[in-house]
Amino acid sequence: KEAIIGFLKVGYKKLFVLDDREAHNEVEPLCILDFYIHESLQRHGHGRELFHYMLQKERVEPHQLAIDRPSQKLLKFLNKHYNLETTVPQVNNFVIFEGFFAHQH
Repeated sequence: KEAIIGFLKVGYKKLFVLDDREAHNEVEPLCILDFYIHESLQRHGHGRELFHYMLQKERVEPHQLAIDRPSQKLLKFLNKHYNLETTVPQVNNFVIFEGFFAHQH
């Protein structure tokens, strides 16, 4: 039986973000815009599988992503599976993690 159990919406957005020295940077990273797995199927590996597939398809590392208004559940997910814990504070609704600027041009 086939059914949609969740979704992951990504896209490139032009953002102005602050680095760890609080300097403004204009970047256009891949952004996580929405990520959802049905509550009854969470904690079964489906989210990790979907997220891993996206990373491979987009050829990006987790620390290179900007995340639009992440929930506490998503932040815990990223910490658990990708060791993303330390954020770089922003004035917009996006969250970036330490290491984000390592691969920016």
